[in-house]
Amino acid sequence: MAARAGAWTTFEARMQEVEDLSDVLSVIGWDEQVMCPPSGRAARGQQTATLATLVHERVVDPAYGEAIAELSANGEDLDDAQRAMVHLARHHRDRAVRVPGDLVRALAEQGARCNVVWEQARRDRDFSAWLPELEPMLRLKTQQAEALADGGDLYDALLEGFEPGMTVAQLDPLLAGLRAELVPFVQAIFERPAPDASFLVGPYDRDAQRVFTERVVRDFGFDFDAGRQDVSTHPFCGGPGLGDVRLTTRYYDSLEPGALFSSMHEAGHGLYEQGLPARFARTTVARAPSLGLHESQSRFWENVIGRSHAFWARYLPAAKETFGGALATVDLDTFVRGVNKVERTPIRVDADEATYNLHVLVRYELEREMLSGAVAVRDLPEAWNARYTDYLGYTPKHDSEGCMQDVHWSWGELGYFSTYTLGNLYAAAIAERMAGDLDIDAHVAAGEFGPILGWLRERIHDRGSLTRGRELMEEVTGRPLGHEAYMAYMRGKYGALYGVE
Repeated sequence: MAARAGAWTTFEARMQEVEDLSDVLSVIGWDEQVMCPPSGRAARGQQTATLATLVHERVVDPAYGEAIAELSANGEDLDDAQRAMVHLARHHRDRAVRVPGDLVRALAEQGARCNVVWEQARRDRDFSAWLPELEPMLRLKTQQAEALADGGDLYDALLEGFEPGMTVAQLDPLLAGLRAELVPFVQAIFERPAPDASFLVGPYDRDAQRVFTERVVRDFGFDFDAGRQDVSTHPFCGGPGLGDVRLTTRYYDSLEPGALFSSMHEAGHGLYEQGLPARFARTTVARAPSLGLHESQSRFWENVIGRSHAFWARYLPAAKETFGGALATVDLDTFVRGVNKVERTPIRVDADEATYNLHVLVRYELEREMLSGAVAVRDLPEAWNARYTDYLGYTPKHDSEGCMQDVHWSWGELGYFSTYTLGNLYAAAIAERMAGDLDIDAHVAAGEFGPILGWLRERIHDRGSLTRGRELMEEVTGRPLGHEAYMAYMRGKYGALYGVE
């Protein structure tokens, strides 16, 4: 008993230290992308690398491993939450010890360099400027994948870091089944007359957009005493979480795509972060169990709620009052059709629900091919454009609306993109299950988001990582992961909007 008590004391202290350091990394990562002046970016990259190395050293420290091993073997006195903490820490440490510390530092340093160059190259539409930093990033990620895979599939090793338990062998048939139904469905929509969305072009005052988006996010339930919203090149949700959640958005002169739906999307992430179990703060279970599950929350609030007829029945009058101009004479049905317009667009974050997963498929396939060596980094623009022409019938006009549009590869986040589609599948299944308990449209039309957020808090947010993401979703929705609920949602919504089946 005394030995186990000592092991728990050692384990808990180190776990809390690792969580604190990881939260600091989140804060300076936010600062780098939002507040840091250009001349400070190099120093911030070094600071990030130093902190990342410290976290790695703390995790792989043999004393931590011994405490984890003792509690794993003799943890009869631990409660369910404590056992989950130990299990997650062991999983994290087992992966960490396979990666040398100098590689951890090199990845952090290269991520900072690559991101700075990407931002400028993206503005200049100059892939050749990004290439000298992207190539070494891919080499480093390949080394990391080889270390983590231990002879197994390289992509599986990276995917595990974002969606634990998911493998290419599981993901490929799931995506193939979705593609088989989605592609002809989207094609049928393309053959229908496109709705008028010209009223979204604006111009729309950016200060007014900020006021309106913050109102919507606050109405959803986001607590601005425990969070904030700022501007970044690529919208994201960051910060240490719980009492300090940082959202970012970006503004255009048009209403959509732009700040409005980006803010709703990131607010979905933020609501999840603010709803994680405070009683488990500074532990491994006070986090979402997977990025697919995290993404389900952002897609739920952005699309299931934010693009619904019920939502705009409530908020279109306020939008007209805020913006006036082109919106003044637009009726509700026209507006809803406009914000749900399906079109061939090159930009993932601006894509409609119907085509969004096709954008994800391009990235998923290409990063697997880059990792395997089937596609060289220097050939990425050509491969990207060919895939877009094939899947979406659109050839990017330049690389900034092509392979340079996303920040993920600059940070070395290979394995991430498939979680966006998993999030869509989860979100549809969640909405289907929630509809059995709540009249979602009635609550939304009345501006009553509390019951909806409360449902999510009880079943998902407050569970933290006590249960793995995929198992939690099966428990919440009552069905295994699949694309059926998503396609039913798509047909129900877009079938009505476009007259397709």
